[in-house]
Amino acid sequence: MKLLEVFKSTDNIQLDKKTLVILRWIAIIGQFVTINFVYFILGFNFPFFYCCLIILFGVLTNVFLQFKIKENLLSNLSSTLYLIYDLIQLAALVFFTGGINNPFVILLAIPAIVSSTFLSIKSTINLSFITVISLIMLTLYHFPLPSSGDLNFDSKYYLYGVPIAIIIGLIFLCYFGARFGLETRKRTEALNKLELVLAKEHELKAIGVQAAAAAHSLSTPLSTIKLVAKELEKEIGNKEKYSKDIKLLLSQSSRCGEILKKLSMVPLKKDDFF
Repeated sequence: MKLLEVFKSTDNIQLDKKTLVILRWIAIIGQFVTINFVYFILGFNFPFFYCCLIILFGVLTNVFLQFKIKENLLSNLSSTLYLIYDLIQLAALVFFTGGINNPFVILLAIPAIVSSTFLSIKSTINLSFITVISLIMLTLYHFPLPSSGDLNFDSKYYLYGVPIAIIIGLIFLCYFGARFGLETRKRTEALNKLELVLAKEHELKAIGVQAAAAAHSLSTPLSTIKLVAKELEKEIGNKEKYSKDIKLLLSQSSRCGEILKKLSMVPLKKDDFF
């Protein structure tokens, strides 16, 4: 596949609401368990109230999405907006818990990766851009990392190396996600077209069988009509008043016989595709 082919997708892409809801519930539960473990079990100090408030907003938006949105398939725009909110929410959570020094900062790449697999390339580029801006802001501004007090991240090589590594990984993962998503959509489209062709072939075959059965059933009464017409021709003779009508009846009976013969012999023409 060519590199630029990934950027030429013009599909009307939609994301399953159930998929997005499940992903968001997993993220929310993970965030809630993590901050409670760090605060209550490890005893590290950080803005716990603000983190809980951020997670609460995530819960409310996901409940709204699950129960208030009736569509089973979300449009590309709606899905992008929800993923942007998730990205900003996670960035705010990381801001209060150490910023770029937080090991969970790698999770900021997930919304863009999800977009690269399920949504359009335009949405992926927008989410990637917001992710890069968030990483830069979290590198420059953030609360201290919750710890016991013996950690040291003063090295500028480490401080700037982490966002650069995440951005590089984001580029590769988004590209491969977009590529795999495009290939999956192509296979699905080809399978749908094949199923449609097979359904049409099955329908044509059924019509052909019915036509052959009808030709077989109509051959007997048609032969009877033709036989009666011949007997009438013998009895009436050359009377001009009836002879033309009888000859017309015989000619049309013969024509119907030829048509029925063709239907019974070739009920369905073979499709060149198969």
